[in-house]
Amino acid sequence: MQPTSIEALFRQIGQGQKEAFNQLFYHYYERLVRFAVQYVKQQEPAEEIVSSLFVQLWQKKDRLAAVRSPEVYLFVAARNSCLNYLRRPQKTVPLGDRQPGLATGSEAGVAPAEYKELEAVVIAAVERLPEQRQLIFRLIREEGLKAKEVAAILSLSVRTVENQLYKAVKSLAATVSSYLGYHPREKRSRGAGTLTFLKADK
Repeated sequence: MQPTSIEALFRQIGQGQKEAFNQLFYHYYERLVRFAVQYVKQQEPAEEIVSSLFVQLWQKKDRLAAVRSPEVYLFVAARNSCLNYLRRPQKTVPLGDRQPGLATGSEAGVAPAEYKELEAVVIAAVERLPEQRQLIFRLIREEGLKAKEVAAILSLSVRTVENQLYKAVKSLAATVSSYLGYHPREKRSRGAGTLTFLKADK
């Protein structure tokens, strides 16, 4: 969804249009849940947090017209809700209840059989990234956000975000190189294509 589209939806929701609210929910609910899971480490609380966020969004719809960056607003609101949740006394959170959710560009269809094992290797490598680095990688590579937007969401400098993304991509490329026996961006006759999410921005 383009920024202009979400801005239009925010304006329409501010006017009380339920259809616009439903469209926003459809486009962002799953994305925000995946984002929330990075903080709370469990699917159910993440879903509850995001559902509550949308309820509050509708209740405060008269304020939405003044929001300049709606997409950043949604992610920041989700982040703040997650942090508030984590401050509350609660049961121990199982560390293994994470959702990989790694998008490799093959979501539109079933990945070729020869890439299945490689995808598993990359997913495991992403899970091993430091928490902040993993979150930045997911927001940019999976959610399609820009470094500037991620910086605003996580209260970091743009340079920090770019550096963390570069380190994440470099780490994943090294993992894939070790698995394949050569760097994934090299032109070899083996027929293995370059993984799009391993393209560094620096």
